[in-house]
Amino acid sequence: MNISQARDLVNQYLQVEEKKVNEFGCALPNYVNPNIKLVIDEKHTKTHDFGWVFYFNDKKFIETNNWEYALGGNAPIIVDKARTDLIHTGTAHPIEYYVNNYLKNGDPFKE
Repeated sequence: MNISQARDLVNQYLQVEEKKVNEFGCALPNYVNPNIKLVIDEKHTKTHDFGWVFYFNDKKFIETNNWEYALGGNAPIIVDKARTDLIHTGTAHPIEYYVNNYLKNGDPFKE
């Protein structure tokens, strides 16, 4: 897999998740659907020997850097060149923790 194929894989995932988020709705009075547009934050994509780490956020945040549009809990995604699935990381630790665990154990959460 090359970076273009990896990016396509992540974008497909983001489209599915974006649809879920935008269809979720809320019962609060005066709720307005935020119409989130999930996109890869290319300036933060990291290349490793095994593949890539992709970060993502709301398109409005990436374009404006206005924290009003920033997402929370959007953990980076590992894409390994040798696999066709996405490896989700977390937000409790720096990304290096998850990458190092993945390199050691094949599992970003297992120390």
